[in-house]
This record gives sequence, C-alpha cells and structure tokens, in this order.
Amino acid sequence: MFETHKLNENGFEQMKSFKEKMSLVVSEAMLLMPESREKSIFKTKVEEAVFFGAKAIAGNPENFTEIINYPEIGLVKD
Repeated sequence: MFETHKLNENGFEQMKSFKEKMSLVVSEAMLLMPESREKSIFKTKVEEAVFFGAKAIAGNPENFTEIINYPEIGLVKD
C-alpha cells in the first residue's frame, strides 16, 4: 500500500523541473489574488495537484532505481 520510489538522476531532474515550473506559475497567479477563501482553496488544490504530479513522475519506471515497500499491519475490521 505504501511505497517509496527512489529517484534516479533523470527522475530527480524531472521532479526539479516540474516543481520549479509549478512554483513560478503558482507564485505569479497568487499575486493576482486578494486574501480570500477562494485563494486558500486555490492553494490547497494546487498543493494536491503537485502531490499527484510528483507521484506520477516518481512512478514512471524510467525515473526510479528502486521501490521501497513497507510492511503492512493487518487491516482493522469493524
């Protein structure tokens, strides 16, 4: 269920590029917005999008050298 993808050099460079580009775009967009509930939601949704974008980059077989798996403890049943 939980696993970590150890990035190789290619994966690291792609992740760095992705996060740098997202940071620039989001920073510029946020300057246009007044403090508001909508701005907070925008920030939350962008954080969520970056999380899943990073997960997609890390999960690309060309971008990692190893998958680290963690032991699962039995599922809690009702």
